[in-house]
Amino acid sequence: MSKSLIISILLLTGLYSCGQRGNSKTGKAVIESEIETSTKNGGKQLSPTYYLKEYIYKDTTYVSSTGKGITIQNGFPKGGMIKPDGTQYSDVSGKSYGFCVFWTRIINETTNPLELNIKFPVDSMAIFTPPGSYLKLFLPSDTLVYDKLESFNYGLTGIKSFLDNNLNKASKLHKTINPNEAHIFYVVALSYRAGGTPRAALILDEQDLYYRMSVAPHGSGTIPVGRITFKNEIGD
Repeated sequence: MSKSLIISILLLTGLYSCGQRGNSKTGKAVIESEIETSTKNGGKQLSPTYYLKEYIYKDTTYVSSTGKGITIQNGFPKGGMIKPDGTQYSDVSGKSYGFCVFWTRIINETTNPLELNIKFPVDSMAIFTPPGSYLKLFLPSDTLVYDKLESFNYGLTGIKSFLDNNLNKASKLHKTINPNEAHIFYVVALSYRAGGTPRAALILDEQDLYYRMSVAPHGSGTIPVGRITFKNEIGD
């Protein structure tokens, strides 16, 4: 994967219409450490893969020359509005935004704890073709519950309040993921004056993380968003 991706914040066409399902590129996910108790199937404990399989857009395992493996699963977008009645998000100035909820799951298949650090910039990203349009990304701290994936916006609630309080702030995530464990989190995307059906994925190049979005046939864009560091490598 080329480092030139850092510069390639290019064409997208927004988030007003968000597809939810499709053919996933699902590979093997061997870590099942996050188990949620479902109210279905007689209350049996089922693996995350059971819940996620039909919602996975991209599933990639990265293995280095040292044999360290990290799997990153990315979900299809869901939503298009912040409420089931069709309400879009509007800020205090009255600007109305296109809206989508994504999720990403990172699985540590190595023998070392890893530090996950992600930061979405406070500045809007002018990556759409219509004049004056832009994209903003956010990281809500809410926990995604697997058996609520069928719910509106993947079960994410309190969105308007969260965006009102964080619209002009950088969005950050710091998490230690131990060996044979995983972490799943929401990503919220807002677009202004742009429309289309997006796809998005967190991708790893060596230890650097990038967030890539695309809208066929209008192109794609990638931005640097953070880094994964193994704890025994900090300070090396």
